[in-house]
Amino acid sequence: MCLEILSVQNGYSDVRPRLPKGGPDGGRDVQATYNGDICFGAIGFTNDATDLDDHRKQINKKFKGDLASAIKAQKKDGIERIGFVFFTNVGLTPTIVDDMKKLAYGKGIVHCDIFDRERLRIALDSNRGYAIRFRYLDIPLSDAEQKDFFTTWASEINSVVGPGLRGLDQATKRIQFLLEAQLVLDSLAVVVRLDSSLWGVSKGEVVFQATLSLRVHSDGLIGLVFGGGNVSIVQTPDQLKKSRDKFPRNRQYGYCFSWMLPGTPQYTRYFEGVDKLEHPTNAAGEDKEGHIRTSSSSGVLDIERNTVGFSALSEPFLERFQPSFRALELDGCMILFDCNRDFAEHIEEISVVGNGYEFLRLSKKDWRIEKGKFSRLNLPKEAHQTEDSAEWVTLRPSRASSAFTIDLMASTPRRYDW
Repeated sequence: MCLEILSVQNGYSDVRPRLPKGGPDGGRDVQATYNGDICFGAIGFTNDATDLDDHRKQINKKFKGDLASAIKAQKKDGIERIGFVFFTNVGLTPTIVDDMKKLAYGKGIVHCDIFDRERLRIALDSNRGYAIRFRYLDIPLSDAEQKDFFTTWASEINSVVGPGLRGLDQATKRIQFLLEAQLVLDSLAVVVRLDSSLWGVSKGEVVFQATLSLRVHSDGLIGLVFGGGNVSIVQTPDQLKKSRDKFPRNRQYGYCFSWMLPGTPQYTRYFEGVDKLEHPTNAAGEDKEGHIRTSSSSGVLDIERNTVGFSALSEPFLERFQPSFRALELDGCMILFDCNRDFAEHIEEISVVGNGYEFLRLSKKDWRIEKGKFSRLNLPKEAHQTEDSAEWVTLRPSRASSAFTIDLMASTPRRYDW
C-alpha cells in the first residue's frame, strides 16, 4: 500500500519494493527515484497504533535506525546523493516531523519525506488514492468520490486500457480470419461504386472485367476472368417512370471464365470428358482454349443505381459446380480491371469481396486509367460489344506496379459483421 501511495505522489518514479517477501533489506523497504535522485524508503508500522508517547518514541527510534541503514547503504554502493522516505501509521506532531527531517538533512540526505497516519489518510482520501484505499482497506467509494475519481482519471484509464482492449480485439479478429481463410470460397465478387447513376455516367453502357491470377495454382486453377455488361438499353429513366411494367426491361449479363491446366485435379473433375466447353468469343489460340466458362448469370440492369456488382463464384448446393480455392490462396494474387472509358472515368471505389470479407478496397487515388485493348476482354457469347463499340481502358495501380495485389499477411480484411 505504501509503495502505491508513493507512486502517485508528484516527483516520484520507478517506485519498487526491495524485498517484498521479507529478508534483510538493509533498512530499505522501498526504492524510488525522486527528481533524478535515488530515494530509499522505510516503513514503521505498529499494531494498534496510537498517538501516545510510547508509540511515538518507538517510531522515532525506528526512523533513526532506518535512516542510518540508508546512509550506510549509500556509502557501500557509492551513491553520491540519496533521498529518504518514511511511512508510519502512528500520528506525529509537526514538531516531531520537523525534528526527523532536520536529522536527515543534517546527515546529508538531499530529500526527506514523512508519511504519518494523517498524511496517509489525506493521500488515501484523494482522487489519486481512492483505488488504493479500496484495494487494501476495503473502504468503498461514495458517489461523489466515484465521480471525482473518474473525472480526474478517465483519460488516463482509457489510454492504458484502450490499447490493450483494441489489441485483444485485433488479435481475436486475426485468429478468426485465419481460421475462416482455410475454407473454400463460396462467393467472390467485385463491387464498383460510381459517382453518379449508371445512366448518368454512360447511358447504361458498361462492360467491366476483373482478371485475377493466383500466385500459386490451386489444383490446376490458375485464375479467374469475370465480369459483366449490359444488353441493349431499351428504357430510359423517364420511360421507366412512365412504364406500367412490373420490372424494368433493361438487362445485364454476367460471366466467369476459369483459367485451368488440363490434366490437373480440378480440370479433370469438372471438364474432362465434356464435349461442349464455352471459351471467350473474342480470344484466340491458347488464350482462348485455356479459359473455360464456369458461370453465367443474367438479370435486371438498374440504370438508376450507382453501384454495380460482378460475381465470379456462385453459392454451392449439395456440391460445388465450379472450380474454387481457399480464401487464403488469394494472398499475393494479381488483379487488373478492364472496361469502357465512359464507365471508368466515373468509378469512385472498387472492392473485392468474398465469404463475408472485403479483401481489397481501392479508391480513385489508387489507380490510373491507361489505354486498353478489346482483346484483353474475355467476353461470353451473349455479349454484343465489339472493338468499335467503345474506347477500352485498363485500370492499373497508380504506383509503380503492373497489377493490384491482395496482401492477407500484412493486415486482416474487414468482415461485414465486425
